[in-house]
Amino acid sequence: MKFGVKLIDSSNIEYFTQIVSTVSKLCSKTASDKSCALKLTPDMVFFILPEFAANNLGSGGSGRTSFWISLDPKSIFDFYICEGKSMDDNLIMLEIQAENLLRALKSSPNMKMVRIKLTKRQTPCITVEIDLHSMSSKTSSRTITHDIPVKVISSSKLSSNDFQEPNINMTNLSILMPPIKIVKHMIERMKCLSDFVSLEASDQGTLTFKIDADAVSVCTYFRNLTNFPIHAQRQNACEYSLCTVRLSLKRLSDFINALQFQPNKIICNFVNNKYAHFFVIHNEDLVLQYLISSVLI
Repeated sequence: MKFGVKLIDSSNIEYFTQIVSTVSKLCSKTASDKSCALKLTPDMVFFILPEFAANNLGSGGSGRTSFWISLDPKSIFDFYICEGKSMDDNLIMLEIQAENLLRALKSSPNMKMVRIKLTKRQTPCITVEIDLHSMSSKTSSRTITHDIPVKVISSSKLSSNDFQEPNINMTNLSILMPPIKIVKHMIERMKCLSDFVSLEASDQGTLTFKIDADAVSVCTYFRNLTNFPIHAQRQNACEYSLCTVRLSLKRLSDFINALQFQPNKIICNFVNNKYAHFFVIHNEDLVLQYLISSVLI
């Protein structure tokens, strides 16, 4: 197996660091051991919650969450290579603690170039090599090396359903979310009043955030939002004119606050009374999918 990337452009280094920071924050709030799966193919890079439950949400409880991030390596990396064990098994699956990768990427503000590759030390590692700008014309550049232990996930032990993209075929209604800054500010205020918020969306472009507390009920309305056509070939779902999910405000706040980049748009797919499926789209090269189960009353 072979994996390696090279980052030279400073804006791309910063952008990739923001992506890893987002993954790290999501893992710290969602995964019990703060780890995630890193799935590498010749064409795409994926960060996935290890216990990802693409088709097993909506079971109530405290509001389970899962995420899936897909990234086009050609848009960020100046060099990218990924080779699996064979042409028939041309992918690499790793388990990694994203906070360790983030710590390496933020170890120096004076980066000239970053190289990331899969290496074999005493255990498999993701090795991050950072070339620093020279302090003066008389000194040569320096290199900092970080070895991050990872676990290789054997593809032979994976079933066809493991680490698959979330299923959108159950979607009942899809709507564009309001600007993230407005939603973030509103959620932080609502957290002071209640633990849960009900999201109600219609096929007329309206979205309502509602909380019911002992002392007060609050509703915030958004109108003239864009509805998106839902998946045309579905067998197990039907289109709704009105959908509702009841979400944990903490889960929703964790998701919004984890985003370390300004997305172009966020779309919310509703599966009525079961879960909300958020699509975060940025620069057409990154898609973050985040799912939160509806909480039973």
